[in-house]
Amino acid sequence: MIRRKRDLHIQEQLAHRIVRRTTIRGVILTVFGAVLWALSSACGQFLIQKKGFNPEWLSSTRILFAGLVLTLIGVIQNRSGIKELFKNKKDLLRLLIFGVAGYMLAQYSFLQAVEVSNAATATVLQYTAPIMIVAFVCVSTRRAPTLIEAVSIVLAVTGVFLLSTHGSFSNLSIDKMALIWGLLSAVGMVFFSLMPTKMIPKYGSILVTGLGMLTGGIVMLFIARPWNYADLEKFDLAGILAYTGFALGGAIIGYTLYTQGVADIGSAKASMIASIEPVTSAVFAAFLGTMFGPLDIVGMVCIVITIILLSMPPKKIKISFHHPKTTSVKEKKREK
Repeated sequence: MIRRKRDLHIQEQLAHRIVRRTTIRGVILTVFGAVLWALSSACGQFLIQKKGFNPEWLSSTRILFAGLVLTLIGVIQNRSGIKELFKNKKDLLRLLIFGVAGYMLAQYSFLQAVEVSNAATATVLQYTAPIMIVAFVCVSTRRAPTLIEAVSIVLAVTGVFLLSTHGSFSNLSIDKMALIWGLLSAVGMVFFSLMPTKMIPKYGSILVTGLGMLTGGIVMLFIARPWNYADLEKFDLAGILAYTGFALGGAIIGYTLYTQGVADIGSAKASMIASIEPVTSAVFAAFLGTMFGPLDIVGMVCIVITIILLSMPPKKIKISFHHPKTTSVKEKKREK
């Protein structure tokens, strides 16, 4: 009996250590994934504003390159998945919308916003996507927003207002096109988040994301025609390093790390940790010479708080009913 208890205690300790290590690993991977996303944005800003690269060229080549790599990884992991996907016409349509209206629109609009503003502002505007998702869910399910959702909407609108106007109703403090492109990028993120939800459980996140990127990249090739903007002189050492960080760091390594982080600690915690991306983007943008005023910082903080609030899982309220104590027949006999 004593030996059995000792064995159970050892097993509990081992299980606790495994869970702890997995949690620590998940947190570290999620942080690195978010930092790589921010670094990728900063590299994009450097390539556009310092090296003179075209946003169309950058977005098309990045999406295509990342799509090829992730699709290859996804096929290796799940060979039968791609065959099943191509047999399902509804999922193929979802994949097309996911790749074009989702990833392609989000990436292209984001880089256009970076070109006329900076990586931090573009990232923060893109992070208004959760509010759009909340609004869509409320309208589609015909329900009112919860208290947290309502507060988040107010904070997001306040954040965008402060970023774009600095509190003035008469004029914009950022370029009008930066605001339009940034919000269009958020619309793309809405499609990117909602469209693959039914496909990922069937085929896996890496395969679906890779094929979505590949689809968006192929469509983007015909729209942007990146071969018209090829300029090998821009690919000096700084250009090569920046493009590597832009294409490889954020789209492939950052996404893979974040996906593993979600598997280790869950989507709620991972989303909250990933909200450091806008802050990290602001730090990287500052190194590139971007100046932020107090109202810019307040606006960014409002949107970051919005992300954290919407990432928090709803608390389950346990209701216990205390019934008056009833005595059994045996207890009554004992009392007598």
